[in-house]
Amino acid sequence: MTTASVPPKKALPQIVGIQYLRGVAAMMVVVFHLGSQMPRLGYGGPWLPGLSSGVDIFFVISGFIMWVTTFGRPITPMEFWRRRIVRIVPLYWLVTTLMVVLMFVAPHALQSSRFAAAHVVSSYFFLPAPHPVTHGLDPVVVPGWTLNYEMFFYLIFGLFLLARPRLRFWGTVGALLVLVGVGEAAGFPMLSRAGFYTSSIMLEFATGMALGLATTRSGVFPRLSPVLGWALLIGGFAAVVALPGLIDGDSSRFLVRGIAATAVVAGMLGLEARGRIGMIPALTLLGDASYSIYLSHVVTLSVASQAWRKLHLDHLPGSVPLFAIVATIAAAAVGILCYRYVERPLTDLVSPRRRLAPMHRPEIETV
Repeated sequence: MTTASVPPKKALPQIVGIQYLRGVAAMMVVVFHLGSQMPRLGYGGPWLPGLSSGVDIFFVISGFIMWVTTFGRPITPMEFWRRRIVRIVPLYWLVTTLMVVLMFVAPHALQSSRFAAAHVVSSYFFLPAPHPVTHGLDPVVVPGWTLNYEMFFYLIFGLFLLARPRLRFWGTVGALLVLVGVGEAAGFPMLSRAGFYTSSIMLEFATGMALGLATTRSGVFPRLSPVLGWALLIGGFAAVVALPGLIDGDSSRFLVRGIAATAVVAGMLGLEARGRIGMIPALTLLGDASYSIYLSHVVTLSVASQAWRKLHLDHLPGSVPLFAIVATIAAAAVGILCYRYVERPLTDLVSPRRRLAPMHRPEIETV
């Protein structure tokens, strides 16, 4: 079966709420990683592990976006993969290369990195490999572990673009379910490659696709009451942040974080469909810059922490909360500058926007 059987193309609305969620999710991850700098400033108190659930919101959004941006479009697997590579690889490789260079010329600037050839090569090709310092399956740019999942999902999703829309959905979702089911049955170690590719986090792409299917094939979101929409959005955020700190860390990530992340996205889609989401320029900008913020923030936070201590600002009264505010703003600012002066020009250089028009829709773009 070929893409000739795809139904006629439907116009997609501007989904600014998804853009807002991307910005919020990116800043959640920034604040989560801020916690690793706090002990260096003398803070030994608790930190919310649930802030890292910004990643789970990203994954649900990714599944949603991949469905709605390909629905009704006769796109081949190769074209789909090419566009995903153009969107993700240039900036990621640039940041990875910068990190590798710093390992040689200024290793003191990186507080948790060390050069290992096999690890670096794996990082460039989005393959999970043991990190020489953290010992987790983290790439050189540590937050890039999520891109290893994204690329694997794109591989599976792209293969099913050859099928009819109904089979495209169930084929992709079925493949994800089989992978997770095998992982649950086999009990692969969490830090093994087999455990990585069969993690329940993969189901978040599936629930995102289900939300996309509901958007393109039914009127469920316009019928969702605003009260329920707000309940899903606010309740989902509360659960996705609080539950990871209350439930055993070995529990299924999808159950602890994925369901709540799906509720967040569903709530936002419902509110948008009912016209309850207005234009907020600051959140739009954060959403636009979310990929740059996500890739750059770890280095920004590390540099900010080292500068704070070298300037002896850590001895000031209220130094810890002040640093948290300054460093968070700095991470957002650096990410926005990176987006405007590096990410956008680099993407345009690799593939002009006019060639990316069918899928390069800033208002509903992923990562």
